[in-house]
Amino acid sequence: MPTVVIVEDHTLLAETLQTALHRRAIDAVIVPCDAPDLAARIVAAAPDLVLLDLDLGTELDGNDVLVPLVAAGVRVLVVTGTADPMRIATALERGAVGFARKESGFESLLARACDALDGRPVIDEQERRRMLRELSQVRAEQERALEPFERLTERERAVLEALAEGRSVRDMATDWVVSDATVRSHVRGVLCKLDAPSQLGAVATALRAGWLHRDRRARSRT
Repeated sequence: MPTVVIVEDHTLLAETLQTALHRRAIDAVIVPCDAPDLAARIVAAAPDLVLLDLDLGTELDGNDVLVPLVAAGVRVLVVTGTADPMRIATALERGAVGFARKESGFESLLARACDALDGRPVIDEQERRRMLRELSQVRAEQERALEPFERLTERERAVLEALAEGRSVRDMATDWVVSDATVRSHVRGVLCKLDAPSQLGAVATALRAGWLHRDRRARSRT
């Protein structure tokens, strides 16, 4: 009997999938999204297929779980309600056999799961290549937008983050025990390197480029 592991943050959907698969003589096991050592627990179940939600309802992204699963030789079908095609493309890039959109309905999801379990294609190869090509293009554009931020010094990055939080030059000078003139010098450096007309313009540029979120995520991992 084939085994399918379901990792889905919507309990009703997970249980409905489990019941439908059981009716097809498929052993379906639900692994909670918040289970400790989630990837290791999934691999230990020795599944023939994993139905993996991209939005796990926690700080953990399904794409992060996908990497160790694929490395362990596990076949993964991504199940998602995300409106971001680049997240789905990232899953394909990381080795998912395909994806099923929740908005397509339960029967469509179940059919794709059965196709994937039986080894049938669940995504057209041309569509896969198109999505991966678009992902590459988006990343190239993001890198170009972020390039000016690479020229910022550590203190200039701190100044830009403080400006985004609405802090004044005087606030920064007081907290860092430096003069207002020193902080203003760093502000000028930020404006020059980002080619921004004002402090507000610099913050807007950082938001458009996604630098603020990216920088904070990077620091949270260190």
